[in-house]
Amino acid sequence: MYTPVESIECKVEGLIRVVIFEPYPMGLGGNYQTQRHILERLDRERFYPIVVAPMEGAALKHFREMGVECVVLPPPDSLGHYGGAVLRTGIVRKINSVFDLLRYNFQVSRFLRQRKIDVIYANCVRAELSIGLAAVIARVPSLLYIKGELANPLIDRVCFVLASRLLFFCSQNRDDKYPLFLRWFREKIGILKIGLDPELITRVKSADHSELRNELDIDPGRLNVAVSAQLYRPKGQHLVLEALSKLIDEFPHIRLYFLGDHVIDEYRPYKLELERLVGQYGLGKNVRFTGWRSDALDIVSQMDIIIHPSLSEGFGRAVLESMALAKPVIASAVGGLREAIRDGQNGFLVKPGDVSAITSRWKELANDPELRQRLGEEARRTVFVEYLIDDKITSLADTWIEMGTKNN
Repeated sequence: MYTPVESIECKVEGLIRVVIFEPYPMGLGGNYQTQRHILERLDRERFYPIVVAPMEGAALKHFREMGVECVVLPPPDSLGHYGGAVLRTGIVRKINSVFDLLRYNFQVSRFLRQRKIDVIYANCVRAELSIGLAAVIARVPSLLYIKGELANPLIDRVCFVLASRLLFFCSQNRDDKYPLFLRWFREKIGILKIGLDPELITRVKSADHSELRNELDIDPGRLNVAVSAQLYRPKGQHLVLEALSKLIDEFPHIRLYFLGDHVIDEYRPYKLELERLVGQYGLGKNVRFTGWRSDALDIVSQMDIIIHPSLSEGFGRAVLESMALAKPVIASAVGGLREAIRDGQNGFLVKPGDVSAITSRWKELANDPELRQRLGEEARRTVFVEYLIDDKITSLADTWIEMGTKNN
């Protein structure tokens, strides 16, 4: 629960005070990695960031260790569910949730006024929905960064109206939906590409991974393949198991690693389903679940192929990281991956849910080491030319300065 801290005010005098609303503080996945990069590189002589979240979580622990102020503003219980749980309830509970959301925004607006916040950064639609009305009430501009796929016409449009600025990470995601709204709000819509830390990639490539290979039984004599994503049905891991079942007789030396876990209880049944499919297809000797790993990128560096079979995706940071490590990627043609991957040049794109296409491309890569190397090297060049984190943070900081200055 938030308690005013008067002594902090002296620290932020003259700085642009930015609230970064983090609706998913429980995990340390791609969302956390992006926020961490921003907070590490943000000029503290110009900005004072405050991470606000609805609950405690592992991400907040790490942010505090970085010296970042983190504030927990707990919402009503009805808003503490994930995975679309509220949208699947009855009409009465939906109405109650709307009123709870309004109450929560009034609570957050008091915090914004009390702390004299200059600008708000909402890193997804859920974040904007949680704080957008509060921003309007407190007369604080909010920036919505849409890095995920827009999926709910009503909620998406509400967020378009509430946000002072909207940034998409690629033009294809921007143009997928709501052409009328895009025309109406074109003055406040822009593009901000996702970015990676090249130093991180260099450290991973130069590290000694012998102990890691021993721990996970990563044998260079096998064809090692990974899916790096939360265990969650829209990520499509079940499709990869089906594809592997069609290849295993011809390529019995394939070892498939699932890097990730279900994270929240709502997604646990999917993990159990994947384990059942492994048994059903007779893949027990070929599939390994690693759980969530802080060294997932190190594991990726030891793989031969990366598969990203998402049915729905904003961008897919794991894909960009894999490309930066010169790994050939088979990915669904969703979200920003349609822009980053040029099919057949720096990776392969397949239609979402198309098991036959995944199988075919996987077989092609399994049979051709030179193709794997060529695609991987071209993928690496793409990332280091077009997707660097410093470029993103410079643009983001300039936007915050513009918005915060206007607000003063």
